[in-house]
Amino acid sequence: MEETGSRTVSLADVARLAGVSKMTVSNVINNREGMTEQTRQRVQQAIEQSGYVANAAARVLAGGRMNLLGVIAPRINWPYVTELLHGASRVVEQAGLDLAIFTTSDNVRVERERAMLLRTLVDGVLLIIPAADEQTVFGPAVPVVTVGSAGAYTVSVDDRQGGRLAAQHLLDLGHRHIGHVSGLSSVSRHDASDRLDGFAQELNAAGVGLPPHLIADGAFTEAGGEAAARTLLSLPERPTAIFAANDRSAIGVLRAAEQLGLRVPHDLSVVGYDDVQVASLTRPALTTIRQPLEEMGAAAARLLIALIRREVPEQAHPRFPASLVVRDSTAPPGVVQPPDPVRPMKGAT
Repeated sequence: MEETGSRTVSLADVARLAGVSKMTVSNVINNREGMTEQTRQRVQQAIEQSGYVANAAARVLAGGRMNLLGVIAPRINWPYVTELLHGASRVVEQAGLDLAIFTTSDNVRVERERAMLLRTLVDGVLLIIPAADEQTVFGPAVPVVTVGSAGAYTVSVDDRQGGRLAAQHLLDLGHRHIGHVSGLSSVSRHDASDRLDGFAQELNAAGVGLPPHLIADGAFTEAGGEAAARTLLSLPERPTAIFAANDRSAIGVLRAAEQLGLRVPHDLSVVGYDDVQVASLTRPALTTIRQPLEEMGAAAARLLIALIRREVPEQAHPRFPASLVVRDSTAPPGVVQPPDPVRPMKGAT
């Protein structure tokens, strides 16, 4: 928010003046694609009329606060990201602050330049699944809270516990030849390795084990999960169950099974991770490990606001438990299904 005389101007004020949403105002300010020229002009006129940009610059030069929090995420349309943001936005709005969302770039130079710009625009930064160097580029002057990676201040789930829960569920169903679609190729994904560690530890404790040939990387994407599943399901002795490191790659596993003529869960049981909303809409509905994403987003926002206000946070590393959500994609190996088997939903994102 910015001061104009005795009045405070926020993104919401600009949005009302332009007759658009706060997200649209943010998209125009950040020069994102997808906006019509008419919309851009309306927002620009509202910005100029309200004095939002001019007063934002004046506030920075005066060393004051912007009352603006920046979010950096790989993609805003990923269900994992949107559910985190939903929880964070409620806390930010209740605190009378604004939220600006920026997506990451594969170009290191562009990414660093963007981070340097953010240092002058926002009071603090929430990093969702950040690359390693993003955590250090802001410097001590800008409070930073991370989700999905390590950091001085971070919000996480107990991923080792989540991996153990997935293994326990499949072992309890009677599976003994189990594969894993990992996310290990993603940059700085400590959560991926923790999930694998917990999963493997539980299988080893049961005397089942997880040999290297039963692990294939899915890069946390649907296409990656599909390719990894094809590799695992093409083995001479294919696994009877697969645990995927997130729900998006688990959906890819479901698609690969369908294309190979395998019925889920009769021929193959599948477990995902995250419990994003689409997990309950796949066919069959996906058994998964739940992360309380909205609660985690809210906790990250509260932690960041406390740091900005120079308050002592209750916890520097809030950690949430994982939990098992059993749906229709898992069953004992060889369980007979109805004659018209359900199929994975196509087009899930």
